Amino acid sequence: MQGHAETLSPRQAAVRLGIRLDALYSLLWAGKLTGNKHNGRWMIPVSAVTERLKARKASDGTAGR
Repeated sequence: MQGHAETLSPRQAAVRLGIRLDALYSLLWAGKLTGNKHNGRWMIPVSAVTERLKARKASDGTAGR
């Protein structure tokens, strides 16, 4: 699909985030990770995964305080 932002399947996104697939679906349903359904399949923008990783790293850095 030309002209669309790069997207990942749920499995690919879960691998990049280092979480289980069911945890990824929980994030999607809770609105904590952006994703869209296309033809009945979830597609997650790479940018959403990148932002989630950045947010997690930021919170990890302050967890010991």
